[in-house]
Amino acid sequence: MRRLSYLLLLFVPLIHADAADFALRFDMLRPSLERLTGDDRPSVDAAIEMIRQGEHQAALVRLAAARERNPKNSSLGILSAYALLQLGNLAGAFDQARAAEKAPDHNVYTCWFLAKVALLKGDRSTCQRELGHVRSSKQLAAEAGELQAELDRKR
Repeated sequence: MRRLSYLLLLFVPLIHADAADFALRFDMLRPSLERLTGDDRPSVDAAIEMIRQGEHQAALVRLAAARERNPKNSSLGILSAYALLQLGNLAGAFDQARAAEKAPDHNVYTCWFLAKVALLKGDRSTCQRELGHVRSSKQLAAEAGELQAELDRKR
């Protein structure tokens, strides 16, 4: 039992090492989320509230069914990626962010989000490519500048 406690102390910090150090821009997710219909809207609204409260595992459960019914909704992918990132699943977050970026309704925020997750993952080429899509955005000018500075520091 003591060994298990010791191992948990060693690995718990690693689990949260990849947690997002940024807040989601829910305003940038709104256009895709407004296209949801039926039971998906209240379910996703509840998932967003769970994310705001730090209940990321519960949010993923709520989002799973909506993602299955709406695989081309980029905002659902970003929400899932963010929750995974907060849970320390960087690989899963990166996969969800890439899927969101490939969705037909993606916007410039989707590119910024993928760039940010790619940087956390150490994928400089994806980060640079996606940052190139974001640089011309007035809505994300500050975020693009910060991300570029972060990328430059990691050289």
